[in-house]
Amino acid sequence: MPRNGIVLTGGGARAAYQVGVLRAIADMYPDWEHPFRVIVGTSAGAINAMAIAGSRGRFRHSIDHLENVWSGLTMDQVFRADPFSMVRNVTSIARRMLARPSEGGPVSFLDNRPLRKLLEEQIDFERVRDTLSAGHIDAVGLNACGYASGQNVCFFQGRPDLEGWSQGQRAGTRTELTIDHILASSAIPTLFRPVAINREYFGDGVTRQMAHISPALRLGASKVLVIGVSANAMCPPKRHHQQETPSLSQILAQVFNGMFLDTLEYDIEHSRMINQLLALIPEERLKEANLDLHPVDILEISPSEPLDELAAPHMGALPPLVRTLTGEAESVADGGANLASYLLFDSQFCKKLMELGYRDGQAHANQVQRFFNSD
Repeated sequence: MPRNGIVLTGGGARAAYQVGVLRAIADMYPDWEHPFRVIVGTSAGAINAMAIAGSRGRFRHSIDHLENVWSGLTMDQVFRADPFSMVRNVTSIARRMLARPSEGGPVSFLDNRPLRKLLEEQIDFERVRDTLSAGHIDAVGLNACGYASGQNVCFFQGRPDLEGWSQGQRAGTRTELTIDHILASSAIPTLFRPVAINREYFGDGVTRQMAHISPALRLGASKVLVIGVSANAMCPPKRHHQQETPSLSQILAQVFNGMFLDTLEYDIEHSRMINQLLALIPEERLKEANLDLHPVDILEISPSEPLDELAAPHMGALPPLVRTLTGEAESVADGGANLASYLLFDSQFCKKLMELGYRDGQAHANQVQRFFNSD
């Protein structure tokens, strides 16, 4: 029997798009309870993943809850960006770099401690344990990057027979998932605080994540739905003429795009290429070579419109100093709105993202049906 997996990637506020896609699926199958046996989340996708894993009753009820959270979201529920907090953080960073590197304190420009309170209110870890104990799902995993080892670790909770793994810079370890794992997975580098777990500090799971789909397969998924947050496939980026040197927001936007968007696209392309190669190799030859390889059904749903253009009208909702950081005076082409789209934890922008996700989910209705109905 096929085991459906779902991979929810990172992208800060862009993760609201995933909720719209999930709403479209819930409306297609209103009576389903647990459509995914394996759930893997990274960065802000980790928040959505835990909410789904803790479902009781209908799947659509979990999506109702997620919609309510994202629809009512305000930036002060996620991070503090008042002048005093930002100056204190920047001063602390400078002091650690120049004078006392061993001194404790934040190593981030934004204080995301309010997010912990929000998660405590919205994520029910007891429900996650109950759902796993009842056998409704096999595993839930959250990816984070260790800043000392550089290893990308999938912290997972699941069936007793599931084993951890270690392969180069990728690892999986069984644990009891907590708010710290969600905060670590969603700690955007340089912007949000890293989180101490066991012997190491961890940050955003996309930081060295080159194989987004792999953890879901290792946790038992035989086919995977991937909900991305990049419109590159549908709307290739345009090359603009630029005479001036790039701004800080442009540089940061491309760094974030490289982490959050490009590696996922490469992983999907790589996986599909392997599927094509396996289709050319007779099964008996694979057995002779003792290779336990088989094609993996992958369905990707990603934005059909550029999210930076969707974010541009909402940049005024950012706190003043964050607007300056993201380049409020710059156009979409200059990268200001691109960077802002990761930090715009604003209800109006999130609603727009969910609306786009819902439309894209509906547009993929036939592929979704084939995904769930295929053996």
